[in-house]
Amino acid sequence: MKKVSIFNIKGGVAKTTSTANLGACLSQQGKKVLLVDLDPQSNLTKLFKAYSMDDLSVSDVLLNKDLDIHNVIKKTDFENIDIIPSNVALAFTEKKILLDVNRSQQNRLSKALKAIKDEYEYCLIDCPPSLNMITVNALCASDEVFVPIKIDKFALDGLEYLLDSIEEIKEEFNPNLNFKGCFITMDSATTVNRIIKQELKKLLGDKIFNTTIKQNVKVIESTFDECPVVFSNKKARASINYKDLCKEVF
Repeated sequence: MKKVSIFNIKGGVAKTTSTANLGACLSQQGKKVLLVDLDPQSNLTKLFKAYSMDDLSVSDVLLNKDLDIHNVIKKTDFENIDIIPSNVALAFTEKKILLDVNRSQQNRLSKALKAIKDEYEYCLIDCPPSLNMITVNALCASDEVFVPIKIDKFALDGLEYLLDSIEEIKEEFNPNLNFKGCFITMDSATTVNRIIKQELKKLLGDKIFNTTIKQNVKVIESTFDECPVVFSNKKARASINYKDLCKEVF
């Protein structure tokens, strides 16, 4: 099972949308995909109609080492896609992890996922927009990291810090972690976009993917349908972009 974190310390860059749609593209290729929602906002979980305050969630996976992870995984309405859901309890989970000094704090998700490593071909992890112990668990469990970037005045702010943080986690906890690259979301043909793309190319070199995800209202509409745009509107520009991105990165 290849494990990939979709990560940026900034919010609003389409991490959840990208996780959902890359997972959808892989499932259409017949790949068995597990999605992991590590964001307390739980938007990925809600998109796949899996939200519940009563059922087990990813918080339980991180806090209870004796839990059978199979009891947390939920089927979705889509073939080949399962999800480990999140709920608001995740907002309090980091504090509980940090207070628990009786076991390792950084590799809890990694250990839990080992139990199902032969059951899925891909595991895509939707990270919260911060570098905390929850995100550290995601990166310690991952083989690769993809960083979505929305181009605006602040697009480059914090990017070097983010890349340094990934490198530190690789050195300290997960030598197998590979920063695969960045991709641009909500792309449009403006002068600002062109200038910042050039700056990103200077900074990242071949670590910036060729495929960009164009700005597309169909993506927003798909969230109301509770369905990835790749499924809800196959001909939408964003759907085609995500399919191209999937081919490029996998």
